[in-house]
Amino acid sequence: MPDKIPPGALGQNQNLVNPIRIEKVEPLGKPRGFYKSIVLDAVGVLAAFFAGYAYFKFLMGSWPLYAAIGASFLFLIVFVLEGLLEDKAWRRLGILIIEVVALLMPFYASNIQMLAASAAVALVFLFVGYLQARGELNHGTTIRFFRSTHGIVAKTVTASLLVAVILYLPTASAGAIFIGESGFNVFFNWAAGLAVHFYPAISFTGSFDDFARSAAKEGLAGNSAFNALPSADQDAAVSAMAGQIKDSLSKSFGVTLSASSSTSDVAYGAIENMLQGLRNRFPAGFDAGWGITLFLILRSIGVIAVWVGQFLTMIVYELLLATGIIRIAEEPQTKEVIEF
Repeated sequence: MPDKIPPGALGQNQNLVNPIRIEKVEPLGKPRGFYKSIVLDAVGVLAAFFAGYAYFKFLMGSWPLYAAIGASFLFLIVFVLEGLLEDKAWRRLGILIIEVVALLMPFYASNIQMLAASAAVALVFLFVGYLQARGELNHGTTIRFFRSTHGIVAKTVTASLLVAVILYLPTASAGAIFIGESGFNVFFNWAAGLAVHFYPAISFTGSFDDFARSAAKEGLAGNSAFNALPSADQDAAVSAMAGQIKDSLSKSFGVTLSASSSTSDVAYGAIENMLQGLRNRFPAGFDAGWGITLFLILRSIGVIAVWVGQFLTMIVYELLLATGIIRIAEEPQTKEVIEF
């Protein structure tokens, strides 16, 4: 009589207490992509440092705003690729800590509480974004790029804006409430480009005198009595109303106007004077309130940054696939299910 076959030897009577054990055979030598992952992590640390350094130089007035924005997008692209390629959470967390230290290194002389708050915010948001991306990849059967990267890109943009505002507050407390004029001009020119579609007759990018005259002419254009006047009288009426506009704005915002003042200069001075007035009125809570307001404004614009970040990351992702540096592989997956 043959020996008794032990239970489970043929795959029977298996359950959670006595499962079938499948041994995974590891290949000899280094695992696939070992050196590529090290290079990617090194690039991530360097990109984090460059993003922090570019923002530091922007706050100091040495670099333009677009340099800080470009460096931030570079770090975002590398960070998202790291999240897609690294499936070990503990290893990703370790590299992330190094990246956060590199990001804040240019601000080593700043307030320690601000640095600690920035580090905590960056770690939490970036790691949660990584977990979101891994969760989408692990629970799907195909790589859905935009769905997999939306969470990590959105969290990276939010973390970047929060850290930027936190690191900016000491600069605001030191006296420079608003951003530099060069940085403001980037936003002003963008806003002026949008406004001209709604008010094509008004000059937003020239001198303030041109703006006042074009605004006065636009306001009088619908007046039948104005339209009935001779051209010389119309020109005199426009000049008079333009003078009223300039006097009103100068008194309201405390801005000194000159013949060479541009519209952006006047707008910058008006905002700066308004913020300084609020600081003088509410000295205790101004910094916190201004920081929250600034973050909400930037976060509304950050929606566009999420789309741009996903698009740029997709371009780099497709280039890496096309050159064979990374690849999409299929692997069998066994899952337990509960059934009757």
